[in-house]
Amino acid sequence: MNKQAINEWRRFLKEGPQKQEISDEVIKLIFSKEIDALLKDGKLNEGLQDRAKALAKKYGLPLAVAVGLLTGTMAGTEFAKYQNTKADDSAVTAQADAPKPGDYSFHRSARPPGYSDLSNRDSIQKAWNDIKNLRRQLAPVSGKAYVVKDGDMKTLSFSYIPTQEMSPDTVLPMSLMTAQEYREMLEARLERRPQELMYLKNMIFGDTGKWASGTGNEVFKVEGNAAVLPPEWSVAHEVYANAVEERLVDILSYVNDNPDKSQEIFDNLGVKDEQQFREFINDQMFKIGRSGGFGSP
Repeated sequence: MNKQAINEWRRFLKEGPQKQEISDEVIKLIFSKEIDALLKDGKLNEGLQDRAKALAKKYGLPLAVAVGLLTGTMAGTEFAKYQNTKADDSAVTAQADAPKPGDYSFHRSARPPGYSDLSNRDSIQKAWNDIKNLRRQLAPVSGKAYVVKDGDMKTLSFSYIPTQEMSPDTVLPMSLMTAQEYREMLEARLERRPQELMYLKNMIFGDTGKWASGTGNEVFKVEGNAAVLPPEWSVAHEVYANAVEERLVDILSYVNDNPDKSQEIFDNLGVKDEQQFREFINDQMFKIGRSGGFGSP
């Protein structure tokens, strides 16, 4: 149990919610091994189809094979034969240095029409031109951009393009990937290595300067009185928020479905009762920009 995170949460109970990103300590707490073990135990009570899907995903099995294993219709010898066949096929096709899901080269396709003959700099400019009419809004970050504007050093806030403004085929200027490709890359990284979530969070909130959006000698693209974060930031923020929301909903569902075991969750989160637990869930939802309202079962 992370005592620092629990102490921070108890301070929140006294001070009330603040609009800021979720702390590193709370992220580590809700994704802790203790919480993970409880949630996995709870999934033993899921329906056959859900259990089969989870088994198929975990071990890379066809759904029919997973169902057969769970229902006993596939014998152990049949499963071993399937595994051996799969291993033989993999040995023929696998390459140690082949790109894997989550790698940049795995997800990025050939440049889209209109980009193939352009230099990197011209491609970046074209991508920005193609999204110039998409809505911007104030970014939920505390960092500031320091830029020279009209001969003077200015301190600007950041704006960003909400992902709802983009289509899956929108070309992102700094990576020259489509929004869908960039999203799939980040999601694959989280799937491959859950610890990537903390790295992603720190990239989003820790130093906005990492998300340079300018061309030529400009570090940031300036529009009006704001520096625009590249749309890659927007996609990364949504992937991060989706992952946190999914975990919070899993925790909430566990408490709703297992009232007799809810105290174990409360103890691990450092809350004393269901009221504080639901306040905790609502606060974290608020911090990732998602609706809460989980006031009662």
